[in-house]
Amino acid sequence: MKRLMVLTIVFMAGFGVARAENAEGQALIKQARQAIAELRLSDADAKYKEAIDVIEQELDYDEAESKAARDEWKRLQSITQLLADGSRSLERQDYADAGKRYAEAIQTMTSYNDTIWDRAMAEAYYQWGMTFYRKDNTSEAAAKFREAIAKAPDQDNYSKALYNIVVTHYNDGLKYYRRRDFRSARLEYEQSVAVDPTFAKGYYMLALIAKMDNDADKAMDYYEKAIDNDPQYYIAWFGLGKLYADLGRMTKAVDAFARTIAINPTYQKAYFERGQAYLSLKEKSKAIADFQMALSLDDEYTLAYEALGLVYNEDHNYEETIRLLSPTKGTKTASYKTCYYLGQAYNETKNFEEALRCATNSLTQKSGWAPALFEKGRALAAMNQKTEAIAAFKQAAKDSRWKSAAEYEINLLTKWADR
Repeated sequence: MKRLMVLTIVFMAGFGVARAENAEGQALIKQARQAIAELRLSDADAKYKEAIDVIEQELDYDEAESKAARDEWKRLQSITQLLADGSRSLERQDYADAGKRYAEAIQTMTSYNDTIWDRAMAEAYYQWGMTFYRKDNTSEAAAKFREAIAKAPDQDNYSKALYNIVVTHYNDGLKYYRRRDFRSARLEYEQSVAVDPTFAKGYYMLALIAKMDNDADKAMDYYEKAIDNDPQYYIAWFGLGKLYADLGRMTKAVDAFARTIAINPTYQKAYFERGQAYLSLKEKSKAIADFQMALSLDDEYTLAYEALGLVYNEDHNYEETIRLLSPTKGTKTASYKTCYYLGQAYNETKNFEEALRCATNSLTQKSGWAPALFEKGRALAAMNQKTEAIAAFKQAAKDSRWKSAAEYEINLLTKWADR
């Protein structure tokens, strides 16, 4: 008995008689084509064999149907052979031959003009890209990986391969950057964004290097590209704000720092820098609020202590300076500037022993610093240690910015003392 009953359909239009396709065979061919689309080429091969066997077991099988199945099978065998040859060449590091095989496979599949080959074409592009990657030709490798992604965008391994190239250039750039070889670092970062024009971190590092090169226009362009490609990249917003501040564009700087804070409300540096910009804009209350916010996020943020000490003293709010800075004495947040501002506040509130102690602490950290020498002189003078006070003022006078004030104090202690 025949394994499959062959159906015939008689067409009444004219005298033509057409044989129906073998249903089971066509189902197997459909499965084979699906396997090709999923890059299961061995499964596809087995299904074609089975389909041809089913079709040709019929005593009166349709030769055209059999030929069509065999033609598809030959296509598969041809492509499978080319891919296998390419793989073998790649394994033995014959990259030129491997590339040739993959290129031929892609050209052949392209000629079929059938989307079932897209996944196989993607794999061929990927493997072809690997031949370039192993030769450290990352530009060509990236181009092939992008072709693979275009043919099979749902396959993560192709995207990962492209990203690995980007990360390789980025990490190499970091190594050079840390060695202060900025030229080599820039070349690596340029490669990273050439491979992936959306790579925000690469643009950010290029902006840093451009800024060091005093090329503000280029730095701004790179910051903006970083932000365009990743609007949530708060570090790039922060960098842009710093650049605006350096250029004296304080309103723009405030806006950029505000964007930084909107994205990352816990980034204390953005509050500090925005506070500095507000000071330049003479919006002191806003500046104080930002400095205080920076300290609430990081109670060891020395720069914020310094900024507040300066502002409070300028406002003659010495008690607030003492309240803020006196607890920092003896801690790592006590910088030469905080000691100085605290000493100044103590002098103004007539606590001269503490003023002398703070000025001395400041000078321990920064020897010969004129502002601290001046406050030391004031404290010593108030404590009737005239000789030591004059010596401190004389040292302060070596700094041209403090010469006039220091000489005035010396005159008070010497020439005018008995008048």
